[in-house]
Amino acid sequence: MVRTNQPTTPEAFPTQSPLPSGDYTYTVEIVIKMQQTMGALTEAVNSLKEDSREYRTELKTIGKEIHGAKVGARWVIGVCVGFGAMVGWAITTYLSAVHK
Repeated sequence: MVRTNQPTTPEAFPTQSPLPSGDYTYTVEIVIKMQQTMGALTEAVNSLKEDSREYRTELKTIGKEIHGAKVGARWVIGVCVGFGAMVGWAITTYLSAVHK
């Protein structure tokens, strides 16, 4: 076949689709495999949902623990500042009384 630069027309294509052969085993096999795959995907999604619920509750618990630790640290710092102020006042009072 020699190549030319002249336009060509395509060959005649069938105007209607071929009639089914009646053997749908391949199609049924593909559909069954797709159903199996969909079942596995559904199971995986459900598993991920359950895992995310567990992680969410764990994160909430950790958040509450961190908040409690921050509140406790603030109380300790406040008590230390208050105690330091009382000790400083006591020392200042003592020194001013001794040096009069």
